[in-house]
Amino acid sequence: MNTATEGLLFVATGARHCFEALENAAASRPFVGHRPIVLITDVVSEVRDHGVFDQIWSHPQPVLGYRDKIAALQKLPFAHTLFLDSDARITAPVEALFQAQGCADLAAVHAPVRLPPGWCDPDVPELFPEINSGVLLWRRSRKQRALVNDWLCLYDHLETSTGQTWDQASLRSVLWRFVQHRRFQLAVLPAEANFRTTKPWVAGKGLPVHVLHGRVPPEETEALMNYLNGDFDRFRTWTEWYRRHPNSQLRLRIGEAPPDPDFG
Repeated sequence: MNTATEGLLFVATGARHCFEALENAAASRPFVGHRPIVLITDVVSEVRDHGVFDQIWSHPQPVLGYRDKIAALQKLPFAHTLFLDSDARITAPVEALFQAQGCADLAAVHAPVRLPPGWCDPDVPELFPEINSGVLLWRRSRKQRALVNDWLCLYDHLETSTGQTWDQASLRSVLWRFVQHRRFQLAVLPAEANFRTTKPWVAGKGLPVHVLHGRVPPEETEALMNYLNGDFDRFRTWTEWYRRHPNSQLRLRIGEAPPDPDFG
């Protein structure tokens, strides 16, 4: 049982995503202070002895897909839990993220692709776009569990009825209903709280990037973080990055939704 009120949670199934989570958790350590980090995975024995995670929980029903994330969120380890995809890492003091959540039930960032192709709930207004589900700051409660349960049910229904395995359309639908009818409080954070490197990006003047979300080549990570957080009293853009680093292997993915192997 965790006694900490704030902490981080990674969910990663399959060895590749599990070790990716391990690397990003280790990189996050300098920015999280005393807060513990929990991993939920199906390969517990493979990472148990690395000393990165404070606790490692076994995933109850891994399917090696987006569903694993949703199922794991039914039981949060902390009163305030910052969930991170396996390809996300903390890059500035995490206190700012928990402070920005305030009393909201969920704090998150809009997905760069607001409404991708595929199933889309017609009852949700266009200007209530998808949020990116790879970085979610939850306040644990009965209402939070009800939302996650409904999200999982709708996800399963859409996968069965339409073949859609992408998880954000179902989250958008359920979240809209909870905000409208269940007094669920959503705090929308700026892009610097979930900085997606796979879409055309701009870091706003005056804020460092707090969460780097994307698979950055290891040999470029230090240079990218120096560019993003070395001087943040200016706009930083992907176009300028590529002008400065014409041989960069950091790649934008302009497709509307990621392929299934990128569920981590």
